Amino acid sequence: MTETLPFHPTLRSEYDPAVLDHAQRRQRAQRLHAALCDAGLWQADAHVLDVGCGSGLLLSALGHDVRQRIGCDLRRELYVQVKSRVDDVLFAQADGMHLPFPDRSFHCVICMAAVGEFPDWRAALSEMARCVMPGGVLYVTLSNSRVLLPLFRLLECLGHKVARSQWAYARASMRLVTERPAAGCGVSALAGWRYVHLTPYLVRSQWPWLHSVPLPVLDWLMRRLAPSFGHAWQRQESNDL
Repeated sequence: MTETLPFHPTLRSEYDPAVLDHAQRRQRAQRLHAALCDAGLWQADAHVLDVGCGSGLLLSALGHDVRQRIGCDLRRELYVQVKSRVDDVLFAQADGMHLPFPDRSFHCVICMAAVGEFPDWRAALSEMARCVMPGGVLYVTLSNSRVLLPLFRLLECLGHKVARSQWAYARASMRLVTERPAAGCGVSALAGWRYVHLTPYLVRSQWPWLHSVPLPVLDWLMRRLAPSFGHAWQRQESNDL
């Protein structure tokens, strides 16, 4: 039976310490920036939107050549706690399914570890795609529930407690795990966009020695074994929404 449970808002507090960890957020931002550059998806002097930005620390550290950084989240308390440290980030309290931005406003729109939580995730992807400029990129991350759920069961059988929020994130992703990202996950707004599986690039940014492994081999392995996926779609210059 497929396990699908809604992500409960109160479980977010389990992740708050990590989201407020400046060193961890900077490290993740550096890896993402390196992966996007390696895949030829990063554009200098870009306008960047982070949907579900949390504290905004990751967005603030994402590249040194960004013209404008805008973060949005339903909650604002995390952002308020570190506001003085992310003074280059503009924050909007907003629902990712109803973004308060004009069409084609950003070169890069990112949504990390949140897309599975939207009640209508296809509508959320469509709304984010609406905000991407021609030539720009939509990047989302998604837990690999096929790997994580059995792993969590094994860990708990061995006496290791897995946080409730980790279970919730993995279960929330079950709705998307059978979708075909190369085909835009069935989202019409992504039809005709170029798809890039960014996971192998992210792994290479973390462990540079993996550059010695041919990219097709690494890609094949990551599609089956990675605990989470990085999916990127680049809107073609001629695309119309």
